[in-house]
Amino acid sequence: MRQPTPDRYTRSIVLLGDFNPKIYQPAWFAAENLIGKQEAEGAKIGVIHPDVSIFSVDWARIEILRERFLVETTQQLIDKPLRDLVLGTFSILRHTPIRVLGINTSMHFRVASDEIYHNAGHRLAPKDIWEGVLDSPGLTRIMMRESVRKDGKRGYIDVRIEPSAEVMPGLFITVNDHYDCDASQEVIGCDKVLTILKDDWEVATARAEEIIYTLLKRVTSGDCSK
Repeated sequence: MRQPTPDRYTRSIVLLGDFNPKIYQPAWFAAENLIGKQEAEGAKIGVIHPDVSIFSVDWARIEILRERFLVETTQQLIDKPLRDLVLGTFSILRHTPIRVLGINTSMHFRVASDEIYHNAGHRLAPKDIWEGVLDSPGLTRIMMRESVRKDGKRGYIDVRIEPSAEVMPGLFITVNDHYDCDASQEVIGCDKVLTILKDDWEVATARAEEIIYTLLKRVTSGDCSK
């Protein structure tokens, strides 16, 4: 059965570690053949500074702080190039200490009616427990965590659902696949991150989409038991 198409979609890779933002600018990525020369020349620059570098090309947005590296796309078919950009970057800068890897998937879905929208909130957070505590309570956000990863890696998977701020009536569902890769406990560098991205990317992204579509179906259907 074909899955519903999200109204808004974002896939991102987030790294926490120690970065030098001034290095990461379009000309450097082009010089290392990570993006095309024309892409670099046409990049939209937000800021290039020793403490922060932000720019975007047609298919991705890149933001680097001293302790955080983010690359994201809103194009659903650009997942693998996003991964390859990170792999290429840190294959070159492989001594960069990276402590955390996050593979994040977010989708906004418009729902067919206000009734379905409100019923989703009732299913996720039954209102009877709030009787006599709050008047007309409504769900603003719920987060669940799978704290023991089935793949044996250090980290967790967070799933968050809340009303969409982009489409109304609508729901926003996001999955944060979090890997702890503390470089201080091993040889300084990012080999562990590169290995996870190479070996686990397909599984991680497919798992995130399965979580999102399963949750969406359960909260918007008449039966949330399966």
